This record gives sequence, structure tokens and C-alpha cells, in this order.
Amino acid sequence: MPANLTPEYLEAEAKFKQAKTIPDKIKALEVMLAVIPKHKGTEKMRAQLRSRMAKLKEELHRKPTISRAEQAFNIKKEGAGQVILLGLPNAGKSSLFSKVTNAPSEIGDYPFTTQKPIPGMMRFENIQIQLVDTPPLQLDHIEPGFPNLVRNGDALLIVLDLGDDPLFQMEVLTEILKEMKIKMIGREQTSPPEAGWVCKKSLLIGNKCDLPEGMREYRKLEEQVNGIFPLLPISTRGEMNFEEMKREIYLLLDIIRVYTKAPGKEPDYTEPVILKKGSTVEDVALSIHKDFAQKLRYARIWGSGKFGGQMVKRDFPVQEGDVVELHI
Repeated sequence: MPANLTPEYLEAEAKFKQAKTIPDKIKALEVMLAVIPKHKGTEKMRAQLRSRMAKLKEELHRKPTISRAEQAFNIKKEGAGQVILLGLPNAGKSSLFSKVTNAPSEIGDYPFTTQKPIPGMMRFENIQIQLVDTPPLQLDHIEPGFPNLVRNGDALLIVLDLGDDPLFQMEVLTEILKEMKIKMIGREQTSPPEAGWVCKKSLLIGNKCDLPEGMREYRKLEEQVNGIFPLLPISTRGEMNFEEMKREIYLLLDIIRVYTKAPGKEPDYTEPVILKKGSTVEDVALSIHKDFAQKLRYARIWGSGKFGGQMVKRDFPVQEGDVVELHI
């Protein structure tokens, strides 16, 4: 017996095929089951639809749901790199964030002003680096989603209050990160201590160095961590050492800026290609388009070549500030 499927059924079937999510697929199947003709010729089809519906509902229940709190900590990466700001209450983290990014953040003279992560863009010379301000860390409570945000970031900016025993703050922050299975490291690459752990390059900022005891506390901190982590004193209130801090953040990301040029033309120094250290001419071509990289015959390089305009192959390593002319 022919099924004699109705236009309504065919429309619902088309929506099912186009559906991207499980709930949308289930909704389309419900419509298909509701409008399919009920006779002997469609018995097998109805059984198949019910079976498919049951499997999708089972899959939906198995899929872990992300809470609204966790969603708030899911910050899309932008710019040349993502740096997560961490600190204890009233370290001056949010004030620093607002001044270097011009992004609005909740600032107050009381603890826990910042309640959720806030992204902002910090300009360093001719690039933008994303900073993410976060709620103050505390030993007895870690927000859902916080560990993933820190683990996924490219580097950490640790803000310490020089007016409130910064060495003790370091101990507390290290312990909290340990709970998240995160180890702070300096600029040198280090293997995680064990499976499930991640290492994050970290820059330590001693804030409020303009306080009477600020530099004295900074020297104590320097004695303990100098050589292990990059360390810098700043004053958010006086905007002291901001440019040095931006440069240190850039160095922490392990990236380089490379510039491209067309034959016979000058390079554009306003829009660098951002690459990881150790990248090659082929990586420069890939950043433009994968087809460009496939057709690449050779390149000319200014900067790290033996002479300006040296002809190099695709596996030639590029360095900070190089100008590359690609030939296909």
C-alpha cells in the first residue's frame, strides 16, 4: 500500500534533515509523527520515526548541560592572544583592567566587586591583546566554569597587592590554582607535573608600588620569585610602568609579528600577521589562505635573511619584524 505522504509531512521531513541541534530534530520528528497518514502502508515508517525519536531523546539526556554560570565564563578569544587576570579581593585588578582596555568593569573599594568575567582589548603598539577581568579568587569557593576559562587562556596576569603581604597572596593563589590542576610557570616551557594538569605562563604584577611600604614589599617578593616568574612593580593609580607591563605581556604570549608585501610595493606595518614563535614562511602563507600556501613557490625576506630580499623556501623560519614577499 502506498504511503501517500502529505505536503505537511514532506515539509516536516525537510526541516528534520536541515536541523542542526537535537531539540530541533526531535521537534521535526514530532510534527512528522503527527501528520503522517495512519494506515497499513505507513506502519513501518511510523515505527522507524518512533525509534529515531527515542534514540534522540536518550542522546539529549546523556549530553551534559552547561549552566548559565558556566556560560558566563565561556569567553571567545579575540586579538593576538587571551590573557586572564587573576587576583585576591581588592588587589586593584579591575582598576588596572579598565585603565589599559578602556572597557567598563565593576570597580569598588569593597571585596568581590567583579561578579563575572569581562573581556576587553588592550592595545600594544600595532596589535590588540585580549584581557579578561575575573571575579576575585577565594580558597573556599571556585565558580563553575572558572577553571576552564583559566585553562583555556593563553597566559595569566597575576595581580598582587603590595600593601597586603604579597608573598602570602602568592601562596593562596598557588593553592587555588592547584585545586584547578593549573601550574604557574615563567617564560620557559615546562611539562605539566602529571596527567590532567596544564602549565600557564604567568606575569606577576606588584600593584600599588606608590604606597609607603610598596617598594619594600616588592623587594621581598622579588627575592622569592625573581628568576622563576617575570615580575614588575606598577601603580594603577599613577599608571606607572604600564608600557613595560604591556611589553611583558606580549613577550609572555610567545608570538611574533611578521609583515607581508606585494612585489614592487611597500609593506603594510599597520596590520601584522601574528604567528607563534618558530613559525615558517609556509605558516605566513597559510595565514593568508590555504590555497596560497599550496601554490607557494618561494619567498623573499627582509629582516632575518643574510641580506635584504633574500630568496628563501617555505620551511625558512621567520622572526619578529620580518617582511615577507610571497611568490606563487
